[in-house]
Amino acid sequence: MKTKAAILLVNRNQRNLELLAEFLGKGGYALSTASSLEEFDQALAEENDVGVALVDITGFDQSIWERCEQLRSRKKPFLVVSPRQSAAIQQASLSHGAKGVMIKPLVVQELMGLVKSMLEEQE
Repeated sequence: MKTKAAILLVNRNQRNLELLAEFLGKGGYALSTASSLEEFDQALAEENDVGVALVDITGFDQSIWERCEQLRSRKKPFLVVSPRQSAAIQQASLSHGAKGVMIKPLVVQELMGLVKSMLEEQE
């Protein structure tokens, strides 16, 4: 039986990171987390079996997009999580390789469905 690919969670808010990890962990996914750009860099450098990434851009500066570009160049699908609906964020996210943008508050079932779909595309 194949183990489920890891999901990289990137979020500056530790509590939100814990909640996301709890929900996705219940789905049987292996998880890797990053709450800073340095931790995100480390996760990218380790080149582990990350299947998809969820990147909450809240609180990060523009250099978050460089990391998103690295995900794209490694063919790792990712979703951007945004605090608000914004055409500029939507455009930036898609232009840097995001598969989509989710607006807070997240709907857990929708998130789980998107993650599952993206992981299936990777297989």
